Amino acid sequence: MQRVRFWSVDPRVREIVNNVADAVIAIDARGNIELFNPVAERLFGYASEEVMGHNIKLLAAPDYSRHHDEYIARYLETDDPHIIGTGREVEGRRKDGTVFPIYLSVGEVKVAEFHGFIGIIHDLTEQKEAEKLLLNARTYLQDIIDSIPSILVGVDQKGIITHWNHFAAAERDMDIREGVGQPLVKLFPFLEAQLGDISHAIRERHPVRKERLPLQNGGSSRVIDLAVYPLSSAEGLGGVVRIDDVTERVRIEEMMVQTEKMMSVGGLAAGMAHEINNPLGIIAQSCQNLVRRLSDDIPKNREVANNVGLDLGAMRRYMTERGLSQFIAGMQEATERAALIVTEMLAYSRRGTSSFVPTPLSELVETVLHLASHDYDVKKNYDFRRITIERDYDTRSDLISCEALAIEQVLLNVLKNAAQAMAGNPHQTCPTITLRLRDEEQWLRLEVIDNGPGMSAEVRHRLFEPFFTTKPVGMGTGLGLAVAYFIVTEQHHGRLEVESTPGMGSKFTLRLPRHEEY
Repeated sequence: MQRVRFWSVDPRVREIVNNVADAVIAIDARGNIELFNPVAERLFGYASEEVMGHNIKLLAAPDYSRHHDEYIARYLETDDPHIIGTGREVEGRRKDGTVFPIYLSVGEVKVAEFHGFIGIIHDLTEQKEAEKLLLNARTYLQDIIDSIPSILVGVDQKGIITHWNHFAAAERDMDIREGVGQPLVKLFPFLEAQLGDISHAIRERHPVRKERLPLQNGGSSRVIDLAVYPLSSAEGLGGVVRIDDVTERVRIEEMMVQTEKMMSVGGLAAGMAHEINNPLGIIAQSCQNLVRRLSDDIPKNREVANNVGLDLGAMRRYMTERGLSQFIAGMQEATERAALIVTEMLAYSRRGTSSFVPTPLSELVETVLHLASHDYDVKKNYDFRRITIERDYDTRSDLISCEALAIEQVLLNVLKNAAQAMAGNPHQTCPTITLRLRDEEQWLRLEVIDNGPGMSAEVRHRLFEPFFTTKPVGMGTGLGLAVAYFIVTEQHHGRLEVESTPGMGSKFTLRLPRHEEY
């Protein structure tokens, strides 16, 4: 029996398939090629007479070729349409052996006595190249935004996240794919107060920038810069939210401002100290001479008193009755206090000239704690014995190169400040100072943490200014912490910082260059 060829059933079929835009290939039930249109010739590189009668596996990539006969046999036996009546992406093989992507749609054909299959094949090479370029572009764009050390979040007009970079994902400890579709304020709740400005910026297509926004997260505080950039596309509303953590930068700026203040008044302090010293010396010497010349224990005083007819005993009783002795004693005490202020001013204004030696910081801390617990002036205002001292030392080495007496002065001033602050809190039930010693790269970091009343931002910003004090008149000179700041930053090239929130205590952080042992 002569085999019926597909194209011979109706000659019009051949004319139709020769003019379609995709490759059309017909095979019989055994998989042999019966029809191969001109597009198929161009696509696969074969002339139709080269493939006619050959098995279709000639045109299939190895992975698909191995299973092709199995697919046809299974269908003919079971009617399981694994590939029949459906479309799928597979790979074809050209005459030169190159493999390329195609989209294959297979249908069953029963015409007269012919039973076979027809495949319509669309070349996906350009589409795949375009997809690859698009993927590369997306990857490149993602790399660009991931390389920006800021939190970048794309949102639509409803505040839903459409895209974000890995810094944003890391902020929430999430995979970068998990945030898309989530509300912005759900993942970044600290932006809830700024949501109105973000929506306004997107709606009005006007950028918005806000700097130094304070954030509270539990017991820690952060400062951020916020910027909202609306999308310029007219197709839809949306924007990019950029968040930069500027906490460290703000602290450095504050430290620089503080250092400038210290430097600007350094020369003034030195000049004032020398100018005050001269009249102060005269007053102190005059008070001393008054006491000496009113004493009846000195022969010369008795001689002069007899010559002028003066009874020294009566005069002394008069001075006692009128309180003149107390006046003179008060003058002497005031000059001593003024002399102490002058000494502190000079200590503030001059650079250290003493030799620096390696010293364990923990030993200096223990020495200062011992001094503070026995110092009369300390005990007069507060009792160090009522304060719980908690030590948390964890360092590989706590050696610093320093002038020991100067650092002891710094530590004493910081500890006294903490103790006085807690003593001024009438509701304090268990005053505690925590001393935490840690390694920090080239620094040795000492934290002095109290659970006192804390301080406002205004007080914190001015704390290291010379002559600034929150204590009552006569209780402080306002130079203790200023001198401590100068000793640390100027003489020892370290850092002295303070963090505090009203009602949550204060933390002084002292960073000193460690002494490296070789």
